[in-house]
Amino acid sequence: MDIPIPRSVPRLVDKLRSSSRPGLIWYGQDGERVELSGRVLDNWVAKTANLWVNELDLESGDVVAVGDEVHWRSLAVVLGTWTMGAAVRAVDPLEGAAESGDRAVVGLVDAHGATPPLLDRVPAGARAVVLDRPALSLGYRGELPVGEVLDYCAEVRSHADVYDGAEEPAPDGAALRAAGTEGFLPHDRLMPAAGELASGRERAWGAASAVHVPGRRMDEVLLLRVLAVLAGGRAAVVTDRPADDPWRTVLAAENAASF
Repeated sequence: MDIPIPRSVPRLVDKLRSSSRPGLIWYGQDGERVELSGRVLDNWVAKTANLWVNELDLESGDVVAVGDEVHWRSLAVVLGTWTMGAAVRAVDPLEGAAESGDRAVVGLVDAHGATPPLLDRVPAGARAVVLDRPALSLGYRGELPVGEVLDYCAEVRSHADVYDGAEEPAPDGAALRAAGTEGFLPHDRLMPAAGELASGRERAWGAASAVHVPGRRMDEVLLLRVLAVLAGGRAAVVTDRPADDPWRTVLAAENAASF
């Protein structure tokens, strides 16, 4: 049986809002485990969308460059960006660079608490945004890059848990640019593309309540797979641990299948 796929990310978020079951489970390098129910994930997505609109004046069609390390906050940022109609461009935080068309550049601090080089190279007209790494951080305590930098953890909590902006992004508006390409996947292709990746997998996943989405980089495939797992009502299990880290015990504990 094929997974029922909502027509857009905002409609997927609507589905999450009514769920008290786990929606996103993240395992960090230092052993942290973060579990967000569908309802709580929806809150973070809405808060992010409201932060973008209210503090950064982002609009539908704007481009947000996001460091592509896998972290639960980075995923909340991506979902929030799509919810308010903007586009995501995943960037290597160490060697990648922002572009002149980017309106915001989002970077996750490294394991030592330093901001990535990506945030030191923000073009004129764009806003730098720092994401702190610790799971329960209320604000970044390190030294911020020179210039006007938004501390995501310190600012996002004050924003509303419901996003009241446009109900649907422009169907043909830019949504996701894959690495090494110039064009963007449009908003009306995000969920169908996710459904195509997951087609026929529900039987293999069986009764698993969660699905491990492999990958240490938040590339196009990982993001679309996360959308597909969420659309199917299961928790997406993601990690920034090394690829050779033993997963059998973790997946068994989560009752998780593999994508």
